[in-house]
Amino acid sequence: MSYRLKNGVYLVEGSTRGAILDTNSGLVYSVNGTACQIVKYRVENDGYWEKLVQMGIAEVSELPHVSSIPSLPDKERLQFVWFEVVTDDCNERCEHCYAGSMPRTYRKEMGITDNVLPVLNGESERNRMKHSDWLRLMKQAYDLGCRSGQLIGGEPFLYKGDNGEDVLDLAEYLIQLGFTHVEIYTNATLLTPEKVQRIKDLGLSVAVSLYSSDPLVHDLVTRTPGSHAKTLRGIKWLKEAGIPLRVETILMKINQGTATETMALADEMQLNARNPDPLRPKGRGDNPLLQPDFAYLVRYGLMLKPNFTADAYTLSHFSSGHSCLLGKITVTEFGDVLPCIFSRDNIVGNVLVAPTLENILRGPVLTRIWRATKDGVMVCRDCEYRYVCFDCRPLSEGASQGNASYLEAPYPRCTYNPYTGEWGQGLWKVDESGQPVYDRSLAPQIEEVALTMGDFANSQVTH
Repeated sequence: MSYRLKNGVYLVEGSTRGAILDTNSGLVYSVNGTACQIVKYRVENDGYWEKLVQMGIAEVSELPHVSSIPSLPDKERLQFVWFEVVTDDCNERCEHCYAGSMPRTYRKEMGITDNVLPVLNGESERNRMKHSDWLRLMKQAYDLGCRSGQLIGGEPFLYKGDNGEDVLDLAEYLIQLGFTHVEIYTNATLLTPEKVQRIKDLGLSVAVSLYSSDPLVHDLVTRTPGSHAKTLRGIKWLKEAGIPLRVETILMKINQGTATETMALADEMQLNARNPDPLRPKGRGDNPLLQPDFAYLVRYGLMLKPNFTADAYTLSHFSSGHSCLLGKITVTEFGDVLPCIFSRDNIVGNVLVAPTLENILRGPVLTRIWRATKDGVMVCRDCEYRYVCFDCRPLSEGASQGNASYLEAPYPRCTYNPYTGEWGQGLWKVDESGQPVYDRSLAPQIEEVALTMGDFANSQVTH
């Protein structure tokens, strides 16, 4: 008899194992090397095929199986823009800020002026985006197909246009253009009832950073006394107005001890909050003293077991381009275009210099980033889960400590070893020669924490 995988079911081979991805049910099956040989018709085994038929992922058929995952149809379209309308300025001076933002008064106390900053950064004096430049950029983004964006800083409510325009004027223009989702990412300390009402009238969404349930801890992170009370006040106003709101917590050593209580506070306030996100080593966050203890990284940041789903869009997306970066850009207040808000050193163009935004999007540098998949990432390229597994290039690059490139550095929070089929026995690092190394010395610590979570996968999963 002749068999084949059903339509929408695909086999992806890794170094030693494979994964059968069923986009009809969303299930992902881990299979050994022998199973890969059978499914690829390199070895005959009707008994194994019958098991696949019983599972609903194969069928008896004389027709050939469609083995290629369909390509994403609109992978060249601009889908999302971070409009970093304020880069240097913020009314807080958070310990970990990826952009190095701080209050102007604090910069003056340190003897840093707008003219000195570029010199310290090894740059010539930078031009800033005028209000008209932002409007032109937003129109170009819309014309290129973008319908979703975020206004961010620094602190976006510090934005002042040439004639006194504020960030809500920019948001209103995006809505008028036809953007269907506009979010403002703010610390919420500068909100007023009047601003909240306008946010509601415009149909905007808001994201807020909440670092701790403990006022002292939150204020230690922001290095701004009284910021916790002001942030909670802003959150309360937004909630009362019924504005779509999400809360983000960056996890670091300063606030790790209150992480559980912070999530409990978010639940109590019925906020849309995810688990704390361990600090990325970017900007001021590059300070190793700020990193959370390893036990907290295990609990909140590491991939400890195969927990994947296989839908048709994800497979097409992840096999056609980067899982996160595809279709996204950041534009800073200096006109620099970045592939990600955290990729501060990866400037791919400047909208104040380039003739149009499209020239930058179609340029070879950004095109290469957008089209990059895990097929080009060390270790990941040999993993059978590479088309259903998320990726973060800024995190990977930062963790490699300069020993691997932006597009090749292995993902540092994955405990899977595709060469042995093990989970939870180490983490991937890059040595000084640029080679990936599976650090097994971390296994006892990973297992100790993971066992307390009841969320630990054993060394190998087979079907």
